[in-house]
Amino acid sequence: MKFRRIPFLFLLLFSLTGNAQTTSFHLVTENFPPLNMTNNGTSYARNDRVSGFATDIMRKLFASTGYDVDFTLMSDWDEAYNSARDTSGFGVYSTFRTPEREESFQWVGPLYEEDWVILAPQDSEVTINSLDDLKQFQVGSYEFDAITDHLIENKINVVPAKSDAVNVVKLKLGKIELWASSSLTGPYTASNFNMPVKPIHTFSESSLWLAMHKGTDPTIVSQLNNELKKMHQSGEIQQMINSYNQL
Repeated sequence: MKFRRIPFLFLLLFSLTGNAQTTSFHLVTENFPPLNMTNNGTSYARNDRVSGFATDIMRKLFASTGYDVDFTLMSDWDEAYNSARDTSGFGVYSTFRTPEREESFQWVGPLYEEDWVILAPQDSEVTINSLDDLKQFQVGSYEFDAITDHLIENKINVVPAKSDAVNVVKLKLGKIELWASSSLTGPYTASNFNMPVKPIHTFSESSLWLAMHKGTDPTIVSQLNNELKKMHQSGEIQQMINSYNQL
């Protein structure tokens, strides 16, 4: 997975000088249901208009630790990512924690885990035991996602799409035979199109994180991580995820 221009007022707000610690934050994300989405189907939203289970986790996490937080869902992942990297008081969710990104942020997480799966129509008789078995099929995938990059590196015949909604339609029409997606997003998207699907192969798994600006006070990052751990242990996070994926 990869994520409008931040208004000048926001940048001014978070560029305070002196030694005062930031106790309010601005989190940015992209439209990627059911993790992050808008209440009205648009590609840009702020605060209460941003929903999804990852957003619910962020709201509860920051409220529990006593920090104020604003949300912006952007249409462009790169702009969201860059704003969190370059602007004090900002963070971006949900993102992969990679060696290339490690030193650019302070990290809170993992927020949750996901499997990378191959999905087929419910009545399909195709069986897949390894990635090599995929090489004889046309496999749909979201073009800006790490899943797609992984498959291409493994020389799979990927048919990229601008969104996973397009992949559902292609699968329904027989334009692709299989669909590579996340265990959290794929079934949810398919259900919105009344397209029964089933996972036939899991080929990887990943953790997703909140990436905070590198200058964030480490004490705050530690508080957030400790509270997140409690939320995991209590089962609260899994309940949030389940509430969006009751299929």
